[in-house]
Formats: sequence, C-alpha cells, structure tokens
Amino acid sequence: MKKAGILTALLLVMTMCACGGQNPEKIGSTTVYIKNDGSIEATFVEDFSQPQYDMEELQTMADEEILAYNTKAGEDKVAMTFFEVEGNVAKMQMTFTDDEAYREFNNEIVFVGTVAEALEGGYDLNISLTNPADAEDVIGEHELLAMQDSNIIIVENAVRVRAESKILYMSTDAKYIDEYEVDGYDNPDFTVIVY
Repeated sequence: MKKAGILTALLLVMTMCACGGQNPEKIGSTTVYIKNDGSIEATFVEDFSQPQYDMEELQTMADEEILAYNTKAGEDKVAMTFFEVEGNVAKMQMTFTDDEAYREFNNEIVFVGTVAEALEGGYDLNISLTNPADAEDVIGEHELLAMQDSNIIIVENAVRVRAESKILYMSTDAKYIDEYEVDGYDNPDFTVIVY
C-alpha cells in the first residue's frame, strides 16, 4: 500500500508536465502536451533527492500500475515512453490515448474538446481569458459561449500546458511561454487554453 501511494504521488507530480515532440531529457518542469488528435503526452519531473525506492523499483511499480489500468480498460490507453532518474531528478514521460484515460489514471481533471463539449460536460466557463498577443483583449463567459466550436483545454493542476495548435486565449493568471505553451504553475485553480 505504501509503494502504491508513493508511486501515485510521483505520477501525480510528474503528470503535470508534457511536451510533445521534445526530448524529455530537456524538459525541466512537469508539462502536459495536448495533441490535435486528442492524445496527451505528459512529462513528469519530480524531486528525487530523498528516494525511498531505487530507479528499478520505481519503474517496476509504474509498469505494474500501467498494466493494471490497461487490463481494466481492455486496451492499451496508457504507456510509459521514457523513465530516468538522474541526480536528484526523476523524469517520466507517458502517453494517454485521450483525456478520459488521463483523468482516470491520474485522478485529476484534464479536459480536451470543444467549448460546447465542455459546457455539456458541466465545466464552469465563468472565467476570464487573455489573448496572449494582446493583454488588453480579455474575454469572459459571454464571449466564450459564442465560441462553441473552438477547442478548449482545461487542466486542474499547476503545470505547463502545451497545445499542438496556436493558442488564441489563455487563463489570465497563466504565464505565456510561446504561441503554443503556457505555464500554469502560479495558477491557483485551473489552467484554460482556447485554441
């Protein structure tokens, strides 16, 4: 039970980072990368300065959790594509077939879909979003509701979020990294991206 709790904690922290098409060795903080096909690549970066397990034990536990999830799902929905412990830092890159697999495996909210689908799913869109190209261009729920067919990403934890398409609007409290990525580490609740 203790091992499962530690693995879950490591996976949750690591799940906050995903960078698609990038070498996980170069990623410095947990990042969630949303691809246009709806799949998710998450690179988790965690402090490993006082490890309770060695690298092999940790990787074995992760493999076992992934196998158990995929067996229950009846198909391979989660895969580990990279695992490394170097110095005091552990990195794990995982792929998820969709946001449902991510939510179920990590027990945290990630939504990928259209604004209309987010509303249908019960997500609260009474939020303010900023155009990263023009800080004066701030929209709220009314404007967002008029964008029913636009794609939206909602991520619960404080992580970096990367989209495969250009970001149109982002959470007002997220830090703009580039036209595809925002840093939500200072975000108290959810990081939201419209693209």
